[in-house]
Amino acid sequence: MFKKSYYIIPIAMIKSILICDSRGYAFYSRIFDKNLKGYDSILFSGFISAIGTIGRELFKEEIATISFGYDSNAPNIVVLSKDFFGTDKRIYFVFLTQGDIDLKKVKDVCTNIYINNKDSLKNSKINKPLQEKIDKIIDLNLLE
Repeated sequence: MFKKSYYIIPIAMIKSILICDSRGYAFYSRIFDKNLKGYDSILFSGFISAIGTIGRELFKEEIATISFGYDSNAPNIVVLSKDFFGTDKRIYFVFLTQGDIDLKKVKDVCTNIYINNKDSLKNSKINKPLQEKIDKIIDLNLLE
């Protein structure tokens, strides 16, 4: 059912994950770093949606990263998106990270979550089984 990846990203590098849509609806939020102060997932997803719209309108680009600092260990917001064909809706996978991460590995996990939960994500319905399915994919592919 769920594709098991053969690589692990050190969870110390990923502080939090948020999954939301282009309308600002938050489907999933999980904080891994106990030192990370909580955030309002609705406010954060609205921010990501607004930044995505600005990026597409002004630069014809999707969001990639927002960095806070200049060194290689700087905190980042990494955003990957998946489109629903035939609609203007996008799903944003938002990772709060510290330092460098392997974007290909993160993209593979996003694709896995997207493929296994496409109907729930398309219909903008949050539910406990969706949360559990996403947790399972993340636990199998990201956690050590």
